[in-house]
Amino acid sequence: MQIWLNDGLVAAASAGVALDGWPDGEGIFETIKTENGEIFELGRHMRRAIDAAAQKNIKLPDEDLIRVAISKLLAAEPHTVGRLRLLFSSDRFVAVHQLYEEITTPAKLTVITDPSEVAGISIKTFPYQHRLSLLAKAQALGFDEIICLNSDLEVTEGAVSNFIFRIGGTWVTPPLSSGVLPGVQRGIVIERCGVGVQLISKADLVRADAAFVISSLKLALSVAEIDGVAMKIDEDCAALEANIRAKTLKHSVG
Repeated sequence: MQIWLNDGLVAAASAGVALDGWPDGEGIFETIKTENGEIFELGRHMRRAIDAAAQKNIKLPDEDLIRVAISKLLAAEPHTVGRLRLLFSSDRFVAVHQLYEEITTPAKLTVITDPSEVAGISIKTFPYQHRLSLLAKAQALGFDEIICLNSDLEVTEGAVSNFIFRIGGTWVTPPLSSGVLPGVQRGIVIERCGVGVQLISKADLVRADAAFVISSLKLALSVAEIDGVAMKIDEDCAALEANIRAKTLKHSVG
């Protein structure tokens, strides 16, 4: 597997990058979906990366270099649908492009009520193993994602996703103040698709009759059930999903 390291393409094994695409060390990262060589919402991801880099005192490479890196990497490691990961640390810029398999089966979710299980994060940093371990734990129990509650029993986010819920006929997502990562896809559904922001308590969650898992890779994935309670997947859900997918933009970096 070829990856980008600092200023050129190299073999992943020679750069300390594992088969799952994670490098040694620590830093910040962005995960971005690609399709037929085009990138989804690169500008939004880079704005978030700039903010995270400032908080972690990391100097990002020049924008032109990042675009060259992406273009050459996608040519060297082409995938019809891919997962592009940009990783920045104090001494390295790593880019990895791998196959992403679309998820089409509606998700089964479970609620974690112990806030010590997952702390809220405001920026995306690696190592990311704690979040991935939470996801693996949910999957081992037969679920696809987890809904985390904070110490006030407010809905926050999942291991690697944000959520939208339909409560009382209105589509809403939890506020950042509840302990939610400012996800790129979350911003899109709020700004472009009319999803509201509302504090969602554990009691409110029980009133939800439909939901979506949202992320930069999944875009919008219907939810089949929450802890065994069936969620509706109706025409309203189909319309929102179509709107989200239509308004998540992609473009070439070449």
